[in-house]
Amino acid sequence: MDLYDVFQNFRIGVTKDKVDKVSRKTTGNKSEISVLQDHVDHLSLVCQAMCELMENVGFSKEMVIAKIQEIDLRDGQLDGKYVKSHNCPKCSRSLAQRHIKCLYCGEPVLKSDLL
Repeated sequence: MDLYDVFQNFRIGVTKDKVDKVSRKTTGNKSEISVLQDHVDHLSLVCQAMCELMENVGFSKEMVIAKIQEIDLRDGQLDGKYVKSHNCPKCSRSLAQRHIKCLYCGEPVLKSDLL
């Protein structure tokens, strides 16, 4: 076995380790996707039940759609998403969840303040 073979075997081992790591990560991602799909399925069932109950008591689909749009616009954008706005405990300015301190007054923001 010459130096080239030793080097080649080393590179093969490194590549196998990388493949194993990616394989484990892929398996973990599949598990997370499965859990998320279960949550989506459950929420779909709950939404369907609520819609049918609301129709039974007199709410129309148009009323529900109008309410969804109203809630969607609370974050300032009609984008099908709702992100609850958070305010600085010191200056009451609007904060993004990713910031660790207020951009306006510099007040440190605890994660508990954003919940």
